[in-house]
Amino acid sequence: MKTQSLVLRFILTFTIGVAFIVMVTMLFSSCKNEASGTPGTLQLKATTPKLFLKSGVLASVGGATITLDAAKVEIKNLRVEENSGNDVQNQSGGQSGSTGNDGKEATEKTSTAETGSAGDLLLSGPYLLDIINGSASIDQVTVLPGTYKKVNFDFYAGNENNGHSIVISGTFTNASGATVPFTLVSDASNAIQLPLSGTGISVSSGGTATISIVFDVNNWLNKLDFNTAIQSNGQITISNTENTQLYQAFLATLAQYIDIQ
Repeated sequence: MKTQSLVLRFILTFTIGVAFIVMVTMLFSSCKNEASGTPGTLQLKATTPKLFLKSGVLASVGGATITLDAAKVEIKNLRVEENSGNDVQNQSGGQSGSTGNDGKEATEKTSTAETGSAGDLLLSGPYLLDIINGSASIDQVTVLPGTYKKVNFDFYAGNENNGHSIVISGTFTNASGATVPFTLVSDASNAIQLPLSGTGISVSSGGTATISIVFDVNNWLNKLDFNTAIQSNGQITISNTENTQLYQAFLATLAQYIDIQ
């Protein structure tokens, strides 16, 4: 009887142990699935406000106008910070060759997406973005569900943009109707930090979300008094060596007129 009692006790203890292991395994599996979920898609774009960019014509100081021919920015080290407590690393892959709003392949280099320890999305770039038509695609990546609260990047003076981080060109027309071509070039390497307002941007399980970096070209330029610019060979160049007062005024407003949506 004593032996039978010991056997029954062993069986009972073994059964309880197995049940406990199964329960813990199921709970862990459930938590893991909840944390990871079905991957979604995060689209990253660069835009400039369409309200101000109509047929490439911008208002300027003193009743003058600016007609844009090109507006290119080059960036790198793009980081989208995840802030939902999901510590599962994103398994993201950048697409080779992002496309602009006209469907043509953009000229930026292919970038491989990396992941941080807290689900942050890291895209090394560089990305050359032509925003003359109001919008350009940066990248489209697969990410785990999460809420993104901040976007960081660096301006980059790369070879793809003729050694500059920003190139804006077009025609300046003064109040009397006289026109002169202009080019603004910058080698700025500013580190830009853009917190997302409100609750941020959330990517749901299997869903798609878009983050747009807004480069407000209009406000970059209409704070500059082109009437004071010195012309050289029939054109205006604004850079760190020519019309430097206007260039410094441009740099002073550069970060101020970059936003995130």
